[in-house]
Amino acid sequence: MDKELGDVGTHFMFENDQVKVWNLVLEPGQASQWHRHHNHYTFIVIEPSTLKTEFEDGTDGESESHAGQVVMGRKDSVHRVTNVGSSTYRNVIIEIKS
Repeated sequence: MDKELGDVGTHFMFENDQVKVWNLVLEPGQASQWHRHHNHYTFIVIEPSTLKTEFEDGTDGESESHAGQVVMGRKDSVHRVTNVGSSTYRNVIIEIKS
């Protein structure tokens, strides 16, 4: 992949030998950095909106979220998300170390 990869969230919150925790906040029209999850992860939606997810293979998809939604993610996933909704989006990402 020729894209420069960045952080998985907008704010690093906590890390120990078991987990790494990030907060992701995206205003309408704002995108995360392209990033790779080096660990399996889950995220919990705090403030919902509509996100477009783009993957390194060129595929993408749009999804609506709801507050309290819990989503499991794949290790080594390379992607970025863009808030295509009309409200602020926020989640908490928990990367699970092996």
